[in-house]
Amino acid sequence: MKKDAASVNKTQADPAVLLEKIMQAEVKSAEQISGIKKEADRRIAAVQVEAANSRKDAYASGRRARARLIENGIAKANEAAAEKLQFSESESVKIVEKGKRFVSEAVAISLDFVLGKRLKENPHDSENGKN
Repeated sequence: MKKDAASVNKTQADPAVLLEKIMQAEVKSAEQISGIKKEADRRIAAVQVEAANSRKDAYASGRRARARLIENGIAKANEAAAEKLQFSESESVKIVEKGKRFVSEAVAISLDFVLGKRLKENPHDSENGKN
């Protein structure tokens, strides 16, 4: 036992042995730091890829939402235009029907005007304040 105790004291006291232990600890620490740095770099790269994919997904989702909004807006505009067109057509029919009553009279007035005949006073002129 004396030999073991002496060798332990010698090992602890020997600067070369202590230096070797320090160097081994530094190498081990450097390896651990290198491994941790590589893992951190890998995680950073993965997060960057994930962020880029998230941006792409967000842009694609935004484009789809915009397209839906545009489609809905166009559909509403087409619907409103169809309603206005239908209303205009019905109003046009009413105007034409009302106007048919005056066609023969308008033709007669026009012919009289063109031919220079003014046989009678235009009843519409007096109604509109034209005398």
